[in-house]
Amino acid sequence: MANGDLMAQKEWFEYDEEGDVLDVYFAKKRPSWTIELTPNIMISIDRETETAVSLTFLDYTELMRPTPWGARSFAIIGLADLPLPERDMVLAVLTSPPVNRWLDVSSVQNLPDSPFAVAHLELPPVEVQALVPLAV
Repeated sequence: MANGDLMAQKEWFEYDEEGDVLDVYFAKKRPSWTIELTPNIMISIDRETETAVSLTFLDYTELMRPTPWGARSFAIIGLADLPLPERDMVLAVLTSPPVNRWLDVSSVQNLPDSPFAVAHLELPPVEVQALVPLAV
């Protein structure tokens, strides 16, 4: 799928207030490969097209709650056991539209041969802010 096609797609979301779960969809719901990036953030990817199908945020209001120093950051530990080609593909999806409108991913170099990624959530669209009581 071309990058322009991704930008043209309409994303939508579902918020479960009782469970405090936000699901963001970038494509029609379909079978996909789901990776637990952190204990509270999951991404579903269509392996064939290497595009994001959805993001799931558990305990969403807690994820969005800022710290005294700014946005909370989360180590993306779910990439550690992936083979390098799959890890690279997931990172490419994470750092491209539409996912990068929801997650800001950066790298922390702790050792030359073992970098790891961290992420923080971007401010959500106004439609989500209207649904979810956030303390941002």
